[in-house]
Amino acid sequence: MQSSNWNVAKPYTTELILKWLVKIDDYRTLSIFGYSDIYADTFMKDDNLKNTARLNALKRLINSIISLIRTTKFAIKKNDRETFDTYRTRLLKIEKYLPNLRLEKKRGRKIVELNIMEEIFEKIIGELDKMIDDINLKLNDSSLIFTATEEYDPKKIKESLKEKYINRN
Repeated sequence: MQSSNWNVAKPYTTELILKWLVKIDDYRTLSIFGYSDIYADTFMKDDNLKNTARLNALKRLINSIISLIRTTKFAIKKNDRETFDTYRTRLLKIEKYLPNLRLEKKRGRKIVELNIMEEIFEKIIGELDKMIDDINLKLNDSSLIFTATEEYDPKKIKESLKEKYINRN
């Protein structure tokens, strides 16, 4: 029986890492604006729907960051793993607090107005932005976003080729 190693780095990066990076950007946009495009923002005037979308997107944003951490933790530099653990713990705490961001006005059982505690919401978004920026840097430092490339000096290459040509005998 023949055995061989599988190299699944490219599909893994595309299917799991890139997918979460894209979702994080999408959910961040939704959590800030309540819509994913300018047309909905212009024509949709129901603030209750908008705020519901923002809160749901924030929860999904946090879940996506946690999933990205879980998916990449094994592949990052060892000294960055503790930071990822700290971020995951912090994200779980923030997630538990999310229901407290809702400000509801009810008539009977029906919610007639849904608002968000904007000051706290913005602080959470700011904290998540810092985490995302740092996570992206750590992923990139581990060559999970862009692979490290060697810088080439054309003059050195030319000299090396010239030297090889001259000394080929």
